[in-house]
Amino acid sequence: MSKSEALKEKKRGSLTSSLAENKVFFISGFTVFCLWLVFCWQGLSTVVEIWYGNEIFNHGFFIVPGSLYLIYLKRKTLLAQPFQTSSLAFIVIIPALLLYIIGVAGDIQLFLHTATFTLLPALIWLLIGTKAAKTILFPLIFMLFSIPVGEQLIPYLQEIAADGSVILLQLTGVPLFRSGLYIEIPQGRFLVAEACSGVSFFIASFVIGSLYAYLNLVSAKRRATFVAISLIFPVLANIVRVYGIILIAYWTDMEYAAGADHLIYGWFFFAFVIVCLLGIGELMRESAQPERQDYSAHTKPSISFTIFTVLFSLFIVSTAWAMNIASANKTVSAPSKPLLSELKGESCSTTSWQPIIVNADAVKSIYLSGTHCSVKVYSAWFSEQDNELVSDLHRIFDPERYSLAETQQLVINDTTFTVYNVVSVSGEKLSVVRWYEVDDLLFTSAIKTKVHQLKNVLLGNASGGRMFVIAVEGNDISATKSNLASILSQLKY
Repeated sequence: MSKSEALKEKKRGSLTSSLAENKVFFISGFTVFCLWLVFCWQGLSTVVEIWYGNEIFNHGFFIVPGSLYLIYLKRKTLLAQPFQTSSLAFIVIIPALLLYIIGVAGDIQLFLHTATFTLLPALIWLLIGTKAAKTILFPLIFMLFSIPVGEQLIPYLQEIAADGSVILLQLTGVPLFRSGLYIEIPQGRFLVAEACSGVSFFIASFVIGSLYAYLNLVSAKRRATFVAISLIFPVLANIVRVYGIILIAYWTDMEYAAGADHLIYGWFFFAFVIVCLLGIGELMRESAQPERQDYSAHTKPSISFTIFTVLFSLFIVSTAWAMNIASANKTVSAPSKPLLSELKGESCSTTSWQPIIVNADAVKSIYLSGTHCSVKVYSAWFSEQDNELVSDLHRIFDPERYSLAETQQLVINDTTFTVYNVVSVSGEKLSVVRWYEVDDLLFTSAIKTKVHQLKNVLLGNASGGRMFVIAVEGNDISATKSNLASILSQLKY
């Protein structure tokens, strides 16, 4: 055999070996993806419902496909790296698997969604190795934007928008009176409602800003600066939006900027804000750097994949066990005693207040006897079958009718309660307090309540419980404390 023929034979053997390794790699990747789909099916099905039903999170449909496209754009650099499974990924995978199982057992969707979209990039890291994963670090992290979180920021963004717009209105000489989130000018009254919080703008700006920084900025310092701008800019812009709507109403005697107008203006303004944000990015943009030279990929499967497959199978069994526990505990149960049976009520109707409670098994409200109809008590029972005692869907007051003025802390029998002082559009003032009861134990913290319920589920016990909400007329903290202490005493806590 000549030297040239030997060289050709060597190249042919190398190519055959490379194709075999690539085949093994893609089979392993497909296997991991299928395992992820099976294991995280409950998390995926519930998150799709949220993406579709809540406009704040509609962008979730595009995050994973977008991340995969970003990985495709980096294919030359990625394929130049040797692929070797990395056991270091288990520091993320194992906690995520445990979090998912806990989420299934306790029906905690935040845990399910967080684990689902933490597992996917971690599995890719496991499969391709640390060195290769570093080349696509942003696309892997970008997948976390699929997690539907951010609604908790709404009250804070409402407060910021109200504070900022009031300052601007005062600077421009517009006479006003503010009560909570209500801003009243001579021409009418405005409520900085949840739709005016700008949370959709905030989340969308964060996603777009992060993506733009990755695609168009080179230095880490400029990227971090632009992402910070993408967080601050929409908040400031929303203040200007609220201010502008009220100012237009002031100038036009409420002819414009009323009704649906402010929503239409809001979307046009949001588009303008995004254009301005991208304009800032263009000013910060550096010249593109040349793509690194492409090399042949090297795949080297290791024992880590085998370990993962066994481990993942065990966790699938554990998830099935958790689902079985959750299903076994979802039996219709009734409260041990009738709601509010310990309290004496009286017939009257002095307030239209009532909390927004979603899908409770039983509800009851009374005006507390001996208070001259100044204290209304509301109680709801949740069996935890297709409903939740602790949920962000529940509201202790209707945000369309009442505005939060301030919160205060109240200590009774070594237990700290949060008092929410609210005011209605008609000027009605109420002090609202909420707490939970599970296993005859009182909880004022939603987190502690959920943890106790989760413990019950894991032990095979019932996890149902009650929610109590009271509203006291006025914002007198001493009156609230006296009435709350009386109620707790009658409930025998």
